[in-house]
Amino acid sequence: MKASVKSILNTFLLAVGAGLCIGVGGSVSLLQSNTLVGAIFFTVGLFTILIFGFNLYTGMVGYLGDRLLEKKPSYLGTVACVWLGNFAGTAIVASVLRLTRNGDRLRLAAQRVMEVKLNDTWYSLLILGVFCGMMMFLAVDTYKKRHKDFLLLACIAVILGVVVFILAGFEHSIADMFYAVLAGKTREAIVPILLITLGNAIGGNLIPMILRVTKTENQ
Repeated sequence: MKASVKSILNTFLLAVGAGLCIGVGGSVSLLQSNTLVGAIFFTVGLFTILIFGFNLYTGMVGYLGDRLLEKKPSYLGTVACVWLGNFAGTAIVASVLRLTRNGDRLRLAAQRVMEVKLNDTWYSLLILGVFCGMMMFLAVDTYKKRHKDFLLLACIAVILGVVVFILAGFEHSIADMFYAVLAGKTREAIVPILLITLGNAIGGNLIPMILRVTKTENQ
């Protein structure tokens, strides 16, 4: 029992760490006048997460289908715990940054970002979340599998995955948590974030599903 509680706590704390990293990446991105520059600097968040082994929802949910097929339903609870930890981490960063000299600039920038999301349709948010999920799986899975033997490819995958989802306007649920709290729109953003969360899950599992199906057919 104690081991189980400790495991859950560790999972949550590692998720909080990931939320902190996304908050840092989101803040530096918001402060850039050039969108491409902001997208590139946002990658510092994901790189930090991957280097230190933190738990990021969009980096883990792509393995949900495989875990369920392996009859490991507890992974669903792990992903839910990570989502909550990510929310806590992003909220901490957003709340603290609002107290700094950059607070007003960040808040206004976040409000502009959230205005677009809050005025969007549910199906648009869902679809944009799906494509972000695909990009995040590409970035995370490539890094995990290639960073030891092909570090350059792994780093390029991370950078391109993040830059593409930002420049394309795809929706990242954890980044949106940060923007929502920073903008003071947390309550209004709950439903949009949940839709994007679902979209990220669908998108993150699309590539693994295709690979599983084609592998089965070729056997």
